[in-house]
Amino acid sequence: MTTVKGDVPDFAFGATSAGDALLPWIREFEGYEGMIVMIDEETRTARFITFWEDEDALKRSAKGRKEVREQLAKTAGVEIESSQPYRVQLLDGFQEPGARGT
Repeated sequence: MTTVKGDVPDFAFGATSAGDALLPWIREFEGYEGMIVMIDEETRTARFITFWEDEDALKRSAKGRKEVREQLAKTAGVEIESSQPYRVQLLDGFQEPGARGT
C-alpha cells in the first residue's frame, strides 16, 4: 500500500488520473492481480493498494514499482508518505488470488 498526500486542484480527479496512468505500467509486472485507489478529499490523502499473486511476485516487481511510483508522484505533484507491503489476512467478496474468472 502506498499513501500519497498533496494539495492539488480536484484531488479526486488527480487520484483517478494517477491510477489510470499507473495501470498500463503495473499490469506489465508478472504476478499483478489488481489495484484499489481510495481517497480522503478532506485530508488530500490517497492510498493505492495493489494485489499480487504471492510474495515472490511482490519482491520481483519491487524495483520497477518504486521507479514508477516515484515518477508518478513527481508528475502529479504529490508526496509519497509511505509505501509498505501488507499480507492479506482476511478477504471477503473478492476472488481468491490467482483464481481469475474467464
